[in-house]
Amino acid sequence: MDLHSLAVIFQAALSPNPDERKAAEQSLNQFQHTQQHLVRLLQIIVDANCDMAVRQVTSIHFKNFIAKNWSPHDPDEQSKILPSDKDMVRQNILLFVHQVPPLLRVQLGECLKTIIHADYPEQWPSILHWVKNNLQDQQVYGALFVLRILSRKYEFKSDEERTPVYLIVEETFPHLLSIFNRLVQIVNPSLEVADLIKLICKIFWSSIYLEIPKQLFDPNVFNAWMVLFLNILERPVPLEGQPADPELRKSWGWWKVKKWTVHILNRLYTRFGDLKLQNPEYRSFAQMFQKNYAGKILECHLNLLNVIRIGGYLPDRVANLILQYISNSVSKVNM
Repeated sequence: MDLHSLAVIFQAALSPNPDERKAAEQSLNQFQHTQQHLVRLLQIIVDANCDMAVRQVTSIHFKNFIAKNWSPHDPDEQSKILPSDKDMVRQNILLFVHQVPPLLRVQLGECLKTIIHADYPEQWPSILHWVKNNLQDQQVYGALFVLRILSRKYEFKSDEERTPVYLIVEETFPHLLSIFNRLVQIVNPSLEVADLIKLICKIFWSSIYLEIPKQLFDPNVFNAWMVLFLNILERPVPLEGQPADPELRKSWGWWKVKKWTVHILNRLYTRFGDLKLQNPEYRSFAQMFQKNYAGKILECHLNLLNVIRIGGYLPDRVANLILQYISNSVSKVNM
């Protein structure tokens, strides 16, 4: 089926007429397992000349089909997607993910999550190479978006299941640090800069959630990251562009960055800053963290809380995380 005919079917799927919708669904069911059907769906999703409602319903159909059929739950069930079509989807979805509006990117992100969880690293080792290359190119947002999904796969993995994250960190963290450093130095940064920093924070969070990657045991490397996190922690959130509505303001990009920064520093302190840790490497890390960073973080946190005292704004979630840090600080001192 050609692209135009397929788009017409999706347009009919939006019809208020139930008979037209039913006919469209039957047509989709008839053609959904044909060769290159998934690639055609992607082409509609990325086509800026196509009606946005059609692109959106196509993206949802694409996501649902991928979720159901990419990796069957029953090991004896044969995949309904041809290997050649899987290859084409893997090649194209990475190119498209940064091109589409956020409304559609969410759906493609869910597709990527399904594919990465099923295929990386065995069937899709090249995705890491793609991410690394694009972190050094013009497609930084797309690379960070994909890397966030990739790193999140291993956030709660331990032992052997966690092994692939070591290569991810080794290949990408030097580039992340460089990008982070450039972003922090931008004068009057836009909300797009906040989005990039937030993605870097989320990648860092997933990568250190259960253990510190060996690269971060290098004091110089770890300090370079901490300097940037402390910079974000200390600097005031831009006033320009902040929503007046408190409910909207707490979800605003720069407050999200602040929240994730506090979140990361809390995690480093509560999980890895305990001097009673049995692992000698971690105990040494805890001593270094306590000596070089714990006090500075506490000082920054108290300054943030002071904003509330003088009538300023601080999101409840950020305040709560800060109080958690202070509570942990007190308990560690009293041990």
